Amino acid sequence: MDFNDLLRSAEIDLRQVSIVLHKPGDLKVRAMLATFIEQRPELFEAYQSTHPPLQEATVKSRCYLASFFMRDPGELVFLALYEVKDWSETDVDGLAGDPIFSEMLLKVDGVSSEDISAHISSRLAGRARFDFRRTAHLAELGRRLVVADPGGRNYVRRADTTDLEVLELKREARIASPVPPWDQISIDAPEIEHLPNDWASSSRHWRGIYLILDLSDGARYVGSAYGRENLLGRWRVHTASATGVTKELRKRDTRLFRFSILELVSPTATPEEVVARERSWMKRIGTIDRGLNT
Repeated sequence: MDFNDLLRSAEIDLRQVSIVLHKPGDLKVRAMLATFIEQRPELFEAYQSTHPPLQEATVKSRCYLASFFMRDPGELVFLALYEVKDWSETDVDGLAGDPIFSEMLLKVDGVSSEDISAHISSRLAGRARFDFRRTAHLAELGRRLVVADPGGRNYVRRADTTDLEVLELKREARIASPVPPWDQISIDAPEIEHLPNDWASSSRHWRGIYLILDLSDGARYVGSAYGRENLLGRWRVHTASATGVTKELRKRDTRLFRFSILELVSPTATPEEVVARERSWMKRIGTIDRGLNT
């Protein structure tokens, strides 16, 4: 069975459907978009509302758009079938003044608020911005149906010339990866703001000792979390500004920090007990003499 069989069963003309295969190569962007899909769908809708000229022409020529997202290599998850309601030529001032579109650019492209207009002018000027409306067709398969990646570089295809083999129908509608065991967690600073809800919930309840690795030079810092929101709270403090929060970390770019967990401690451990474990890790790893701890 392939996806076109499902379109036919819904009495959708394949010649009226374009297929968008969202396959961002940047793993951080991929993780961010997965979180958008599940928690901030308005940001994802803004992300897929514009396309380069070649792909734009395909979308304009069809009445429907089937949207897919790559979570794992070789596999794409069906998101929804949209009606192409309308489109309009992009307006720099209009896009820059749209808070949702601007927020999407700030997060996905890392554009500063001061540079948004220039970024839009240089990269998006002249493109159409589409008004896509979700349909009820195949809605029960959204975020559950998994198909094989057909390969190739063009991410916008025509349904009538594209075979998408159905691999699986998942029981749970989910895009983001499940929470790994605590000792396998490795999170880069830009991801802290966009953690899936269950990842955030787990790290909010975990207290313990964590490691910060500066990706620019491998320098390390050991910290402890036992206060409000535990690990999540401490990590958010570390990434809240462009530079770190301690004497040594203030010399560094927080965007290059990678966080992992060295040890979890009991929820009933006293602050003194947690700090003692923190100092023990500092000595064993050597972050006082040859690292970023003081």
